[in-house]
Amino acid sequence: MNEIQIRNATAADLDEVMRVEREAWPPEIQAPREKFESRLQVFPQGFYVAFMGDKMVGVTTSEMINYNGKNHPGTWNGITDNGWIKKTHTPQGNALYVVSVGASVQGKGVGTELVKAQQELVKKLGLDCLVLGARCPDYHQSAYDNIPADKYILMTREDGLPVDKEIRFYKRAGLSPVSAMPEYMGKGEDKESRDYGVIMVWKNSAKQ
Repeated sequence: MNEIQIRNATAADLDEVMRVEREAWPPEIQAPREKFESRLQVFPQGFYVAFMGDKMVGVTTSEMINYNGKNHPGTWNGITDNGWIKKTHTPQGNALYVVSVGASVQGKGVGTELVKAQQELVKKLGLDCLVLGARCPDYHQSAYDNIPADKYILMTREDGLPVDKEIRFYKRAGLSPVSAMPEYMGKGEDKESRDYGVIMVWKNSAKQ
């Protein structure tokens, strides 16, 4: 297995960033090149690319925000300036918000390493926490029809891990679900998740 290498992105990487974006997501939710250019310009520290050998296989971007555990972020569009981050990046903020995580290969640990890179940035900048909005793509299953979203995101299997596969992925990376957000990606944009997103948080133990 090739070792995964992570580094900050440069403008020269953008062609490959767009290839990863096309391979990672269906057309209707792919971000255009201009948004990645904006994220790179506004907050290059939070823009990472992952490689296996010479091939780029993953991309993650972030911004700084003010986070209050009693007042969770709203929709993805509102938190991220619809992905541009020009109006929402807050250099004096206390938290890092993950705008995107995408991998062109699955099951190789790329997503985990990208999240780790953002966690290391939290430590480097001395921030309180890492925040992101996850999907809950198993919520559409009929077994959960009568379970409110705020209860569903906390449901666990016998091994103690979340029943939902995406929440489970981030839980393994050290994040915890804290709030279910209706219409997180926009109304009608995520039927699998019944239009809910999950705000998840990883706390920087050095700041506790």
